[in-house]
Amino acid sequence: MYSVSDLETFIAIVENKGVLAAASAQGLSAATVSHRLAKLERELATVLVFRDSRRIRLSPAGKVFYHKVATILEALHDAEYCIGARGSSVSGLLRVTMPPWVFSKFVMPKLIAFEQQYPDLQLDFSISDNFVNVVDDAQDIAIRVGKLNDSALLSRKIVNNHRVLCVAPSYVEKYGMPASFEQLQTHFWVCLPWQRQLKLKDDKGKIVNFNAKTRFTISNSDNMTQAAIAGHGIAIKSKLAIQNELDNGTLLEVLPGILADGDAPVWFLKPQNSLTTRKTEVFFEFMKSLFVSQNSLS
Repeated sequence: MYSVSDLETFIAIVENKGVLAAASAQGLSAATVSHRLAKLERELATVLVFRDSRRIRLSPAGKVFYHKVATILEALHDAEYCIGARGSSVSGLLRVTMPPWVFSKFVMPKLIAFEQQYPDLQLDFSISDNFVNVVDDAQDIAIRVGKLNDSALLSRKIVNNHRVLCVAPSYVEKYGMPASFEQLQTHFWVCLPWQRQLKLKDDKGKIVNFNAKTRFTISNSDNMTQAAIAGHGIAIKSKLAIQNELDNGTLLEVLPGILADGDAPVWFLKPQNSLTTRKTEVFFEFMKSLFVSQNSLS
């Protein structure tokens, strides 16, 4: 029968992307790591890992087994810690996906302190404005902004937030500040690809579909902010992302309240079947701490 050590070695192979790297990470010989993997596959009567001279790739069975075992081992390690049998309180790999502006504006400035507090925790960030499927892409945590549509995820609100329209003073000097819904239709916009069609309130308060007149679209929210600051056009942004720019006048808010549904909270999400572990909980508390001042105002 296979042992916990065999399972830990299998996880190490996957997370280090190879036998040699896993052997180095575990302080074992490559022969021992290969033996443990072969033993595990023999006991399970299935191939977990396809491997050639250059790389490894999980089989379909290996993917399922990895996700289940990683969660179980994490819970086991937490249980050992709770009874004093494990020295390190938080360890292992934590995969997190989030939008660029959340990472650059809030996470990165405080990340060193978090790393120093939990030196045995390895973080793997996937930073993207595109939708990342948490389960299919093997993410432990997703930080998302806006309405939630995925009922397969457990959610906790981190902070309230809403979206606004904004523009640079240099743009206003050249094209004027739009003062009505009608005037918005003649202005240029800089948008994420999926923001070209908006729901706005017209001058009578009726909710209407609006097609933004874009000079260009851009797939990164931080770059879009810079494009707006440079005067390329009106942008729709989370207020939390541009609060400093609004405060110092680098960006100006356009027609407050014109967005039909500007509510866009920041959420902490994880898969429904995932166990609560110390590494996910400490990261949740870390994320909450980044927005303490905003929570006190909301």
